Amino acid sequence: MKEFTISQNENNEWIVTSDKIPGFIAKGKTMEEAVEKMKKAFNTYFPCGPCKGSDNG
Repeated sequence: MKEFTISQNENNEWIVTSDKIPGFIAKGKTMEEAVEKMKKAFNTYFPCGPCKGSDNG
């Protein structure tokens, strides 16, 4: 389930988007910061890990 796209915009911000969950986006000044924010968002939204019955659960 954790498939992402990482890119850099015209303002040199790093953007991480989820390929599986529309609207799940994290931004950071560095790629590492953006990835860490995405991890935190996933852990907040899915506190118990992947859902049972999903393609990875």
